[in-house]
Amino acid sequence: MRSLFLRIFLYFLLLIVLVSTAVIVLTYFRDREFPLLEHQGFARQAITEYGRDAIRAFEQEGTTSFDRYAEKLQRETGVRLLLFDHDCMPLTQKRVPRRMQQMAHRAKHSGEVVFPMRGARNGLAAMVKGDSDQPYLVAINLPNQPPTRNLIKGITHGFLGWRLVLLLLITALVCYFLARSLTAPIGRLRLATRKFAAGELATRIGDEVKGNNEIAELAHDFDEMAEKIETLVGRQKDLLRDISHELRSPLTRMGIALELARQQKSNAAQNKSLNRIELEAERMNTMIGQLLNLARLENSNGELEFKSFDLSKLLTELVEDANYEAKSRQCRVVFTAPETINYPGVENLLSQALENIIRNAIHYTATNTDVTVAMKENDSTLTIQISDQGTGVPETALTKLFEPFYRVADARDRQSGGTGIGLAIAERAIKLHGGTITAKNRSNSGLMIEINLPKK
Repeated sequence: MRSLFLRIFLYFLLLIVLVSTAVIVLTYFRDREFPLLEHQGFARQAITEYGRDAIRAFEQEGTTSFDRYAEKLQRETGVRLLLFDHDCMPLTQKRVPRRMQQMAHRAKHSGEVVFPMRGARNGLAAMVKGDSDQPYLVAINLPNQPPTRNLIKGITHGFLGWRLVLLLLITALVCYFLARSLTAPIGRLRLATRKFAAGELATRIGDEVKGNNEIAELAHDFDEMAEKIETLVGRQKDLLRDISHELRSPLTRMGIALELARQQKSNAAQNKSLNRIELEAERMNTMIGQLLNLARLENSNGELEFKSFDLSKLLTELVEDANYEAKSRQCRVVFTAPETINYPGVENLLSQALENIIRNAIHYTATNTDVTVAMKENDSTLTIQISDQGTGVPETALTKLFEPFYRVADARDRQSGGTGIGLAIAERAIKLHGGTITAKNRSNSGLMIEINLPKK
């Protein structure tokens, strides 16, 4: 049975049927326990009626007549009756069970209806007077269980008849809707999963599953998963497209330089072409290394080891190294920060991110200007601001600077020699530390990159 709906429906229905059957059977047997222990008056009346009939038969025709009456009573009702005189002597020609004779003795001494003791739950005895006002002792033994025909009759008639069938039908209907309410959202979720697996990455299920329960939460989790996977696949496609585009340019230039080297006869011209090939190969190698680093950052959630280190010291070393490169552009890097700031993070990851941003600022700042690196601390965050004095970027491009391979068309173009991946790597590294990175144009000139890192 593979249908979850059918299984849940049948389980509910089977449970209801079993409970109903148990209640019916237990009620039936309870109602036929005779006498009910709390109904001593009813028990006395019942044994008195049986007893008087038996005494009347004995007094009229003797033991033989009583035996015929007792046999008829047992055959019709399943009740066995024995009659004793006042001295507890049996008034029958048949064998008398010792237990019933003992109950007669107890009834004689107590003068009340004697209920069964342990091991004899279906018997009772009492003293009864006949028409002659002579006292006798009557003991009866009820059948161990009701006849099967009576049980079936009790279940199929009266309240336990058509009303029971109606009750079961209503219960089955309730079980049907309950099972459907449980399995219908799962069916919709299954259909959405199949669509998603077939490539329809825009499939969502949250609007189709209502309520505040585990299945609704599962649908919400599915939507979140689908959103993340769609985003990742979209990024992957964009990255592959950008990679193919970026690699095509240096490969084309390498092919042209190689063809020129073959055609040129002078060593100087050939060396120039070979140098161009070497430059393009180096750019490709750099790009591939950065792509591998970006891919590693994209898939490093939960795998980084955070340790406390002096962030101020790290920035000092990065600024000192950057100043060597800045001299070739006739500019410098100025750093202002507290002497020591301990920060829990991944030192080499933040080092690479900050180095990419500083080198990017050096590359685009104007000649004979300063690149400023400033860090300040408050109770919950560290703020690092890296500013250049270049031409800035258009406002529409500020949010795109951290996308892989994105370059601004004018000053920040392919002639700069950059790959457009450095800021994307920096953004991933900052996010892995729970921080944020934003870009904005300065009021006078240039671009400022601001990083906010949580201290905890």
